[in-house]
Amino acid sequence: MPKNLNLAIVRLSAMGDIIHSASILPSLLETLKTHYTINLSWILDSNFKEILDDSPYIHQLIALPLKEAIQSKNPKALFAIYKTLKTKTFDMVLDMQGLLKSALIAKSLNTESIFGFQSPKEPLTKLFYTKKIPIPYSSHILLRNATLAFGAFDLEIPSLESLKQCKSFLGFAPMDFPFLQKDKNILCVLETSKPNKTYPLEKFLELAKLLNAKGYTPIFLSKNPIIIPNTANFYHAHSLGLKQIKSLVAQMDLVIGGDTGITHLAWALQRPSITLFGATPQERFNLNTEQNLSLSANANASYKKDDFSIKTLAPTAILELTEKLLDRKM
Repeated sequence: MPKNLNLAIVRLSAMGDIIHSASILPSLLETLKTHYTINLSWILDSNFKEILDDSPYIHQLIALPLKEAIQSKNPKALFAIYKTLKTKTFDMVLDMQGLLKSALIAKSLNTESIFGFQSPKEPLTKLFYTKKIPIPYSSHILLRNATLAFGAFDLEIPSLESLKQCKSFLGFAPMDFPFLQKDKNILCVLETSKPNKTYPLEKFLELAKLLNAKGYTPIFLSKNPIIIPNTANFYHAHSLGLKQIKSLVAQMDLVIGGDTGITHLAWALQRPSITLFGATPQERFNLNTEQNLSLSANANASYKKDDFSIKTLAPTAILELTEKLLDRKM
């Protein structure tokens, strides 16, 4: 008879990293179900709660206002978070972030079993783990996450290709948007977390002109209202919450953007995408499948802050992949 297991995963942020980590849930829980009845809790920052809302694999989301408390330097708020964590008891905790703050979160829970990476991003975190799983930091992010999660249970690690072909693991609420078209809907994600990961706006406008010539009107997505030169036909979506973004991406025929959470969200929602790489290594972060493609401007990318090679990616090369994906039989 399966044994009850209260399992917690700590992955506080950011959107793309949460998506990468959560993608292992279908295969992990399917593998474990013959031996365990899993009650899964996910601990994350409140800013990203809506990403995992509606996931069929997570029983409880524990959303913490951690970033807000740290930025405001509010000790009362931090102590309130600690008190909340001390009320939670788990048989096992997986720290899938590998930062000091995530390890401290894990240590604050009532548990005797904390698993983490043997080679975390911040080495001091290892002091808080009861067991460390070895895998190089340079490994592909999906394989790194799976090695920790499956390794914690002494299970065989899935192949990278199978991890890229994962089952759907996110949910979304259907919403209407006034700019949706009867023909193909193409979303261009204008922003990323860092300037050197961001495809220039003028290049997106060049791409929009090429798409216009093919009969498409792309949707430009930005976090806030921005001024965009009126040199091509496009729709501009902005100021959307994460629930709205999930619903929007789920209705796209194609999403194009840099190495960022919204572009990875397309993969998670099983929508076609083109990820544009520059300063970050494609071999570590690509989510390539038949319908999720990528372009890299630097074959030797190594996170250098002055690497703006993404600017050199030609809009014509993106158009070529766009036509390839839109011509596929869905």
